[in-house]
Amino acid sequence: MKRNLKKLLLLILLVALIIVLALLVRNRYTFGVWNPLSLPNRIECYDRRYYIAESSPKMLSNDKKPGYAISSADNLTGKDLYTLEPKGSLVPITIYLKTADGKYQQYVLSGGQ
Repeated sequence: MKRNLKKLLLLILLVALIIVLALLVRNRYTFGVWNPLSLPNRIECYDRRYYIAESSPKMLSNDKKPGYAISSADNLTGKDLYTLEPKGSLVPITIYLKTADGKYQQYVLSGGQ
């Protein structure tokens, strides 16, 4: 009985470890960082890649806050992304990741339109 319980616990631990490692690898592939709790180095949005512009998030005043939310269909991060202007025929050059109340991390488009 004890031997079966040990095997079961070892199997559960092994499955949990495989799941955690898979999530870490996915985070590294998608965002360019291993740590799922840190800010991503890059974001995929509008079928384009955006790279982090500054090392730390900054407070934006009410007149500079991005006002247009990016729809979940274009946002592959699962986080709140915003732009200063609505998406027209061209994709935005800059997008903002909301990190806290009033704080935004800026990401800049890689390459051209």
